[in-house]
Amino acid sequence: MVGTPEQASEAAALLDGPFVVKVVSPDIVHKSDVGGVVLGLETPDDVARAVTRMGASIAQKLPDARIEGFLVQEMRTGKVELLVGARNDPQFGPMIIVGAGGVLVELLRDVAVAMAPVCEKKARSMIESLQIAKLMQGFRGSAKLDIDAAAQAVSRISWIVSDIGRRFCELDVNPLLVAEAGKGCVAVDARILLDDN
Repeated sequence: MVGTPEQASEAAALLDGPFVVKVVSPDIVHKSDVGGVVLGLETPDDVARAVTRMGASIAQKLPDARIEGFLVQEMRTGKVELLVGARNDPQFGPMIIVGAGGVLVELLRDVAVAMAPVCEKKARSMIESLQIAKLMQGFRGSAKLDIDAAAQAVSRISWIVSDIGRRFCELDVNPLLVAEAGKGCVAVDARILLDDN
């Protein structure tokens, strides 16, 4: 996490490109909607320029948004994007959600919900109940994806939110990028809301 274009360039020089820059702000939940995410940056200079443009653009679109800094990351790829979310339901307690992720969340509304925590077997059955599961199982000759790693991630997240207790409000990992079988998965964006009271 950095605060200036110069720091962003220095951070990128320590990583392997291509790079991604994301705004960090408690007032911006959907970063891509306000130009708060830039993908595929090739050089540290590109990263510095992206931070400059992003800061100016957000200041114009959301002048009251508190910008805490910018996150510089190595760009990761996967074959399928999942959403892994959790909410603390007032009646049932922590609930874990898994579904189609990335920009498909609102388009497909393809989700499965269970009470947290869940074991890996339950997490896998939740994933396999999704419409996008066919893409993960080798649709039309494509490679099978690492459903085991995705199920493990869902299970572990469900245990985290269960263990936090009453302070937990909500959590979103979107997207969780799932790679080919045996190559795992990686969370490339996440946020958690806790109740300080």
